Amino acid sequence: MTSSPTPRYDRIVSLVLLVLIGLAVVFLIDINPNNFRARLGADLPLITLSWVLVASLVVITITGADLFIRSHPQMQTRALPTLNLGVVQLELAPAFWILPAFAIVAPFAFFRLFSPLLETTAAIIALAATGGLLLAALLGQHYALDRRPSVQHSARLILQTVALLMAFSMFSATYYARLRFLYSGALIGLTGALLAYALLQWAAPRGGLLVLAGMVGIALAEATWALNYWAASFLLGGALLLVIFYVAIGLVQNHLEGTLSRRVLWEYGLLGGGLLAAVVLAAFR
Repeated sequence: MTSSPTPRYDRIVSLVLLVLIGLAVVFLIDINPNNFRARLGADLPLITLSWVLVASLVVITITGADLFIRSHPQMQTRALPTLNLGVVQLELAPAFWILPAFAIVAPFAFFRLFSPLLETTAAIIALAATGGLLLAALLGQHYALDRRPSVQHSARLILQTVALLMAFSMFSATYYARLRFLYSGALIGLTGALLAYALLQWAAPRGGLLVLAGMVGIALAEATWALNYWAASFLLGGALLLVIFYVAIGLVQNHLEGTLSRRVLWEYGLLGGGLLAAVVLAAFR
């Protein structure tokens, strides 16, 4: 069985370095007390220049990720969304944008919370995390398309680990902000749905992936509503949401692969219950 072609490490490493340089500039701007700030509404969070620059880095990254993955031979057999511009039609691979995009947003959102305490160290850790997550996401998606089952399994396990780390970072950062449920629920629900879709696309091919991913997001949004009445630390809140995300994803993946059974339900029920109990006990210590 033939293997996948070797990834273009020169292009991938160049993209990662470009993102890290841009993110380093963002952190320098972020510590400036005169950083541009705009408030879109009385109860909305501030929009700073830093987030505008992070959004620009995300656009650059997903463009590169799209080009990298569409050059893979296995993508020729996949039906991709087509953007009709009249003169030309462009095939896009939006499902492969999600993890590379969150590889930038998640470390920045999470580690900037520690900037007042760790100062420069927080920025250095964030840069290292971004580089590692982005590299793992790009290479993981490449090898997840490999024809060899063993390579596929290892790559998809790495992608799941990366997605769980990103989910914890995003859930914790959002919970830290203590926004109104209308905003926090929407942010956490959308984050969960996008990350769920990025993982579920590797399960056995079936329709309705968007609906299933949306259901995971709705479950997380409802959990966020309940958590808003709980005065726990943002790390414990993020951990609790992560447990819910992990159990929901595991059950849906088993459903798509046709391996969902009573034994699997018991396993995830016991594991999820044990993890939830551990988080709650830690909160009351």
